[in-house]
Amino acid sequence: MALSINSYNLMNPVSRTTSLSFQASDSLGANPSLFSKFVSKSKSYEQYIKTAATGIANFMKSAQDMQASAQKLMQKENSLFQTRMAESSDSKKVTATALAGAASKTYELNVNAIATSQTNSGTFLSKVDHSVVSKGMNQFNITIGGKTTKVSAAISDNDTNDQALTKLKDAVNTAKTGVTAHIVTDDKTGNKKLELSSDKTGVDQAFRVEDVTGNAMSTTGVQYATQLASNASYSVNGGATQTSQSNTIDLEKGKATATLIAPSMEAVNIQIKPDEGKIIAQVKDLVSSYNSMHERLKEAGGVMNSSVRKSMESLVSSSSYERIGIHRNGDGTIKLDEEQLRKSLSSNFEQTTKAISGNYGLADRLSSAVERYNEVPASSLLNSKARQMQQFAMYQSSMQMAMPTQESGWFVNTLY
Repeated sequence: MALSINSYNLMNPVSRTTSLSFQASDSLGANPSLFSKFVSKSKSYEQYIKTAATGIANFMKSAQDMQASAQKLMQKENSLFQTRMAESSDSKKVTATALAGAASKTYELNVNAIATSQTNSGTFLSKVDHSVVSKGMNQFNITIGGKTTKVSAAISDNDTNDQALTKLKDAVNTAKTGVTAHIVTDDKTGNKKLELSSDKTGVDQAFRVEDVTGNAMSTTGVQYATQLASNASYSVNGGATQTSQSNTIDLEKGKATATLIAPSMEAVNIQIKPDEGKIIAQVKDLVSSYNSMHERLKEAGGVMNSSVRKSMESLVSSSSYERIGIHRNGDGTIKLDEEQLRKSLSSNFEQTTKAISGNYGLADRLSSAVERYNEVPASSLLNSKARQMQQFAMYQSSMQMAMPTQESGWFVNTLY
């Protein structure tokens, strides 16, 4: 429905070229004195027409806003009712995430051990002393995952330990073997050491380093592991003990995962459930937009067909909505009891979902009602008095076509 406050077509959907034949034109044409009397009051008539147009336009705009809010609840893809959240009874031991559509259920996890990565931590060296690493080209092998890579670093005659360790670190990281090098600084002494660690956890990511040319690995103390790689050990819902290379474990075919952070003496419960907060926020928005639309209906009461308001109010009057927390006020507006809706979502999610977003649910009924109003002429929303005014406007239009323009002009021209 195209609406424009200053458009004649808002109040008169009939084309300018359409042959005009109305009952009102017969009665008014037979009574020219009535016609003259009405023309003399054209300013108040014009204001009435503009008020009617504004009322219809405001109602339709607010109704379309309400429809947009309702349709967010009706979405099939990215549905708010499919979103999931994961809660842990002890987030210091286990955390979890869940994707849309994950099953709403509780998992009981026992964590025996978490997966670790291998670490080779070297010896602290004075950063200003001459390098303990032999001068010239140092070459060493890094073996991980069954693959061996030769890494090289050139140490100059005047390099300090700090400079030599930096060159070794850069050489390891440039090789991108799956092992990363860091330099660790002692806060008290300022001494530094080289540290190597595998990028991933699990025994399959264990690595070995050995000198080929020079003594870079042995003299810096990173030749041997100070922390061994290990797998995670855990059980779900009292089942058999399982192992994992990673601390991120699957709970439901990728839709729900848990991350093991620390061993637990007691079971940690992971609850996967709908994101009730997002649902309640959108229902709250729908209630607000309905009440705004209802206010526009009240404002347009002088020109609006009363059946429109009654029809909209009847859509939100249902015991099924009251049971989930949507109540109708005495003035026709509605209010949301958020706590009641939250309890309804928790205790009977499927039925609550149907009442809100299912076929013939609240969102569907309100959206369909607005769609019907979008498809009818604006004039059909007027009450009998406003329709009579509309008919008189059509009569004036037909008279204007047949009669010369008066000096005072016809205000109805401004509605074209």
